[in-house]
Amino acid sequence: MTTIYQITDPHVPLQGNDVQSAFLKLMRFIKENPADLLVMTGDMPGIDGSTEVYEWIKNKVPETQKYYVIPGNHDNADNLFSVFGGSICGNAEFLFTDPLDEIDLVFTNTGSTRFPVAHLNYLQQASIREDSILFTHFPTKKISDGFMDRTYPLGNIAEADKAIRESNIKHVFCGHFHTEFHIEDGYHLHVTPSPAFSIALEEPDIVFTGRCIPLRKIHIDGKICTTEVIYL
Repeated sequence: MTTIYQITDPHVPLQGNDVQSAFLKLMRFIKENPADLLVMTGDMPGIDGSTEVYEWIKNKVPETQKYYVIPGNHDNADNLFSVFGGSICGNAEFLFTDPLDEIDLVFTNTGSTRFPVAHLNYLQQASIREDSILFTHFPTKKISDGFMDRTYPLGNIAEADKAIRESNIKHVFCGHFHTEFHIEDGYHLHVTPSPAFSIALEEPDIVFTGRCIPLRKIHIDGKICTTEVIYL
């Protein structure tokens, strides 16, 4: 059994406020309840992607917790990699695989708002085992007629969805939409909410629905993956 936590879109500011406090509460929970792996799927800073933001975040992650970080559209990928390094980012492209006993964990970079062609091709490799898991920032399907789908979708969403359908990926874990959502359509797409603020999924204009402190818990037993969102 492997246990993974996913945190996404924390939007941590340099100056202390409730959003920074929410991130610290998540880190305290992880320190007291460590997982085999923590994955942070992008949009780490508020509006400032400077190295200072990433250094602050890095210093708050429990020292004994294994973790990976991939970029979102609000990240500066070069600064992110310079602070966290290859052992946490995989490589400067943020494209890598971590094998488990029976499946693979695959990590890709959609921080540019698109899947790079090389990353889509990577997903097609036969070496990625059946029922594997993909972590990325953007949802890979249109899931609503709401503000985020209308305004900030993945730029090549049709190509990404097709590539994943034709791959050995069974579960995709992402963020970006600041809400909790799941759909099974060729594969499972799990959208994880943000601890910074929540956005109504179906509203055509942006509607903030308050703040919560979520993290996703993922259990992997062989090829079986189950998941839930925990609200602290």
